[in-house]
Amino acid sequence: MSYINLVPFYLYRRITEILYMKKLILMMCAFLCVQCTGKKVANVDDTIGYDFELQEQMSFKEVAYPDLLGSTMQLMKKDSFLFINEFHGDSLIHIFNLKTAQKEGNLVASGNGPNELISPLELQIVDDNLWVLSRQLHLLNHIPFSALDENPVLLKDGLIKSEADCFIPLDENRIVFSGFFKKRYGLMNLNDREVINEFGDYPDFWADEKDFPTEAKAMFHQSRFAINTDKHLFASCSYFVLEIYSYDSKGMDAPELKYRKQLGKYEYDFESGGRVTATMRPGADLVSVDIVSGGEYLYVLIQDEKNRKHRNLMVLDWAGKPIKLLKSGKRITCLAVDEKEGVGYCIIQDPEDKLVSFRL
Repeated sequence: MSYINLVPFYLYRRITEILYMKKLILMMCAFLCVQCTGKKVANVDDTIGYDFELQEQMSFKEVAYPDLLGSTMQLMKKDSFLFINEFHGDSLIHIFNLKTAQKEGNLVASGNGPNELISPLELQIVDDNLWVLSRQLHLLNHIPFSALDENPVLLKDGLIKSEADCFIPLDENRIVFSGFFKKRYGLMNLNDREVINEFGDYPDFWADEKDFPTEAKAMFHQSRFAINTDKHLFASCSYFVLEIYSYDSKGMDAPELKYRKQLGKYEYDFESGGRVTATMRPGADLVSVDIVSGGEYLYVLIQDEKNRKHRNLMVLDWAGKPIKLLKSGKRITCLAVDEKEGVGYCIIQDPEDKLVSFRL
């Protein structure tokens, strides 16, 4: 083979190698771009709402509660006891024994003394403690269940940041808050309450809110929590958005977003000044009212699409997938779920408030 014939062959091979390397580099860049952007959009479901193949009608059985119900804000269940969180009255947390159908007493009175707090209260049950946040006082407390049979004492864990609002304990030391942070949530260690590890982004399913101030987004997307300590997951649900996060079982690393979904269409206006306000625009689909954990599943209380006075119960798994829809035909205000016993408890307006049970 002559030298003259080798030159074009050599050039052809070099050109082929260069083109191959360019193609490889482009493929690697594309892969890295997908990874980087994936951190922002991964596990975000951009569809609106759920479609349930399985739908069931709820059947209610009245529970013989011995007193008139007041303005009930929450129901919490532990073993055979219901804890009823009231907004008004001299007593704010009532204990009701489901086995005896009798009130066992009150845990927290209204006031500023020992075992007294100022409403509204936010309750959470995690492991062996009933956690109580006085939102007006920004005071976090807990009551060990081991003390209920003797002399239950409200143990004060101390003041928290005024930016914090609703909360979920991850364990005895770590608390996640929603509220008015620059980020979506704050993670606090009770041993160092001045340090807040902020994490998460505010929802931006509506394009206009990307440019809204943080305070307006925080006001509009106030959320409630539920937790699964076995799977190290917690869920946060505002009126329009559901989020599920995983968290480290021990450390203070920021929880990681696993799932986010828009539950309904929304738009809102805001006013800033001495105090930021956010107002929902007409036509928005107010969807979620409350969220609780039964253990294996999440239970999200939502407004009925056809009759907005009625509320139904979405049952979801901890990946955010739909399991079934429980239709009530009633206005449910709050609920508690016990999957082990296959029963739930809720307050319905019929037309007066009633404590009722239902099968899951």
